[in-house]
Amino acid sequence: MKKKALILILVLGLLSNLLVGCGGKTEKTDSTDDNKSTEKEASTETPYIEVWTSNAGFLAPEKGGPVCEWIKENTGIGVYSPYVPWEGGNAYIQKLNTAIASRELPDMFLPWKGVETTLAKQGAIADLTDLLPKYAPSVWERIPEEVWNIVKAADPNGEGKIYYIPKVDIYNSYGTFVRQDWLDRVGLDMPQTQNELVKMLEAFRDQDADGDGNTDNEVPTSGREFGRWMDQLYGIYGVAMWEGYPMWDIYEGELTYSGVTKNMRAAIEWMRELYAEKLLDNDTFLNAYSDWQAKITSGQLGMWYHLAGVSSASSRFDAILQIQPDADFNPLPNISAEGYEGFVTHQLHNRPEYVIANKDEETIINCLKVLEWFNNPDNYEAVIYGPEGVRHEVKDGKKIILPVDKANMELIPISGIVKDLDAIEKNIAMQRENIDESRAKMMDAFERVAYGFQENNKTIAGDGLPSLVFEGYPDIKSHTLYQEYMTKIIIGEWPIEKFDEFVELWYNRGGTEVTKKAREWYSKVSSN
Repeated sequence: MKKKALILILVLGLLSNLLVGCGGKTEKTDSTDDNKSTEKEASTETPYIEVWTSNAGFLAPEKGGPVCEWIKENTGIGVYSPYVPWEGGNAYIQKLNTAIASRELPDMFLPWKGVETTLAKQGAIADLTDLLPKYAPSVWERIPEEVWNIVKAADPNGEGKIYYIPKVDIYNSYGTFVRQDWLDRVGLDMPQTQNELVKMLEAFRDQDADGDGNTDNEVPTSGREFGRWMDQLYGIYGVAMWEGYPMWDIYEGELTYSGVTKNMRAAIEWMRELYAEKLLDNDTFLNAYSDWQAKITSGQLGMWYHLAGVSSASSRFDAILQIQPDADFNPLPNISAEGYEGFVTHQLHNRPEYVIANKDEETIINCLKVLEWFNNPDNYEAVIYGPEGVRHEVKDGKKIILPVDKANMELIPISGIVKDLDAIEKNIAMQRENIDESRAKMMDAFERVAYGFQENNKTIAGDGLPSLVFEGYPDIKSHTLYQEYMTKIIIGEWPIEKFDEFVELWYNRGGTEVTKKAREWYSKVSSN
């Protein structure tokens, strides 16, 4: 019935176009009765919205392109996006700040580095409190109440309004990938302790772990500039980290910035040893996003930390399997250093995912309608398959999900807001049923990793801490002081004792006031 209805709508739309000519214009028609002219308003003008989100190398979805047309067919609203490079968020925020300064905000966009706070104060983004339940009920209902409480507490005007739609991770998608085929070649089991982890890294460094006949290419583990994306090394000391940024959790009975804790000191001291022994890539603090990504996809890394989302993990798996067909992957289990309780940081409230520019009400509503379609469980199958020729193809009447090919695929700039195990299970089942046989090995690995990541995580107390608490202290908000000291200590330029100097400076340069605000926020949200 849905297909017939869609065909009928398309046919009626075509007839309407033929009658009125160009959309948005009026034309005279003669009456068959009295030859009088009448005005007919064309109502076929399609509304479009411009959406910015993270784009790690996909083609930009243009007006009239396959992604735009697919969304338009399903929602009546076209969606397009210029190419806004991500590069770890650095290139994105530069371009977004330019748009903000020129007052040319996209209709809906991913806010980054806390810009939503300033924009909400200025009235530049829409108050969604009343509109969300009406025009995006699936988004409203699927996000837990405790997350909405966090969002309301982040209102910089203190009125408990909703200015952004959060990304919610009920399912934990962060964890550590290990090259199982490397472990097999060096004759080791998956490490369960810190000592065994070090022995694995040593074997990856010294032996022909990748099977290419030499030991020149293997990199045991790596991170990115500013110490990002190596949370697996911090986590075994119980350090709350989020994509390489210290987070807030309970230490010594109070909410505290993990960057100034004894846990962090011990983790940095250990990583200093790893770096000196070249068990941690000595290019780590030089690696831009593209450098780090290339080391993974070229099959050089034995262990790395990232997301187990379908597009991110499977695209890396696919890239490695193309050049190393025997590659295999498994999740690293939870490991604790002696005297510490290790964990992987989980935040139910991942981050602000979308804000909507405060333009006209029609545009705001159209943005919410598109979000509703993507987040309505009734449309889950259609969202996974995506447009034909972009995300799937049809063979012998059966839909086959295509491998991720960023160079030739348009980005779908709207995503599901809530990640839960039910969604992951459905995704895996659909992938299993509708992938080419050559990709079955990739899906085996993805399934092991996706479920394995659920065993290692802990939801931290600072989940959803708003950027408002850092107001007036931009260096603390951006972790600038921490990154300087952490980097120089790990690479051996400064002794570990300099960490104590960092802690004192951090508190003196605003950390005391920020900590007070953070604890006040925690007291408020934890009592709701």
